[in-house]
Amino acid sequence: MTRPAARDDSAIDVIAARYGPAIKAYFSRRIADRAEVEDMTQEVFLALVRRGELEGVESIERYIFRSAANLLRMRHRRAGSRPKITADGSATSERLVEEISPERVMLGAEAWDLFVTGLQELPERARNIFVLNRFEELSGREIAIRLGISQSLVEKEMIKAIAYLRGRLG
Repeated sequence: MTRPAARDDSAIDVIAARYGPAIKAYFSRRIADRAEVEDMTQEVFLALVRRGELEGVESIERYIFRSAANLLRMRHRRAGSRPKITADGSATSERLVEEISPERVMLGAEAWDLFVTGLQELPERARNIFVLNRFEELSGREIAIRLGISQSLVEKEMIKAIAYLRGRLG
């Protein structure tokens, strides 16, 4: 994806539309409160708007997911400083999120790079089907209708794409 040199709200809208579902899924796996998931997803893209220029951003994907991880870390710190009050009135200090170490961030970035490279290596139709299913959360039937192909072909392409990406990630 090309990056705009100066602040371009339409480019940020395109980025939000493209990566919004993935960021939302990232938060959903770590946070039970759906309203907070929505708020934090919006906060990630608000950070892009606040930044203004995106010229210095080497990888939009990495920047967005790093922003998400940082938001999660800040949330964890805030939650850690206040005990949770249960329904019976007792306090707990339960940890809901794993600690995100620098090593884990580095390993995640390396895995992400392998995944993106593998995704780019897929044939165009398989890549489109994978993205529509996993990032845009469309069903096999919806993808078949959108691309004008059979649902069986969608399923076969998904199986091939998943097998290739699994092999690529080790």
